[in-house]
Amino acid sequence: MQSIFLSKFQAVYFKLSMFTKSLRNIPAQTSKEINMFKIILDQYLDRPIKIFEWGSGCSTIYYSKYLKSKNANFQWHAVDNNKPWYEKVLTDIKKENLISHIHLYLKEFLPFWQKPGWGQIPPPCAVFSPKEDNEWAYIRLPQEMNQKFDIIIIDARFRRHCVQIAKQVLAPGGVVIMHDAHKPHYHQGLEGFPLRSFYDTGSWYPFQERPNQVWVGSMKNQIIFDVLKSFEKAV
Repeated sequence: MQSIFLSKFQAVYFKLSMFTKSLRNIPAQTSKEINMFKIILDQYLDRPIKIFEWGSGCSTIYYSKYLKSKNANFQWHAVDNNKPWYEKVLTDIKKENLISHIHLYLKEFLPFWQKPGWGQIPPPCAVFSPKEDNEWAYIRLPQEMNQKFDIIIIDARFRRHCVQIAKQVLAPGGVVIMHDAHKPHYHQGLEGFPLRSFYDTGSWYPFQERPNQVWVGSMKNQIIFDVLKSFEKAV
């Protein structure tokens, strides 16, 4: 059991770390996660790349700039549920001259912590399962686009439902990446991918009880896992 002092210290450390990253336009990820994402993106540079992301933000812009620096032919689709955040990200996309590469969508609904029933101890996941039309529209957006995606990133709301949709819209050689995958309530449905693995990706703050994890799944692309195995040995 962590002491109250240590918990407060970790909370402050985390907030300062995220603030510093935002000032530097770096994703809210560990350095190992950033390297890992780049390695995965690098495997698709020899073709037109279609990417779908639940949860837009700094990572959307950061990795799009990375792909652009590699002269990649890519289209990045990202959806969010928060209008002020959507407008901020859209402004940044225009500022970075990425509007021809990034397609941003808004399906607006309240986050869990603003809904009635959310307290100091969050209720079980099913209490806040999707019910509103826009919540389902957010989850099902890639289905409505009538295309397959090479890379799908799950990093926002309703992750367990997004996993099921991702499986349906994933290109044969594509991969699904879930950030913050160390949280057990996100694990439902991951066994539906024949190829899958969790990767320890460092810590947010000192004395973290368990490392962060990223999960990667695919239906057929064994090469990605071979490359990531080499990456794990190298770091």
